[in-house]
Amino acid sequence: MERNMDESRKQFLEWWIQPEQEELRKSCAEGWAEKIWASSRDETKIELPRPISMLVRFSFNSTYHSVNAIKFDDVKKAILAAGIKVKE
Repeated sequence: MERNMDESRKQFLEWWIQPEQEELRKSCAEGWAEKIWASSRDETKIELPRPISMLVRFSFNSTYHSVNAIKFDDVKKAILAAGIKVKE
């Protein structure tokens, strides 16, 4: 999770130094911009679908094992519903 936050912070800083952000940098100190960015990240929460229990076996002769699974499409829908893009 922290690695994702580091990547997100890196993307923010790359955006912050772009020439088109010059007016924003003049009117908003980087420290405040970082606080706003961090706050927006703290508020990003996604309610994922509940996992379902499934019985699987890893070979024809093996015994069944119970595993929890969530369908990829359901997770993708939850992420999109939160207004976050999903990289294909």
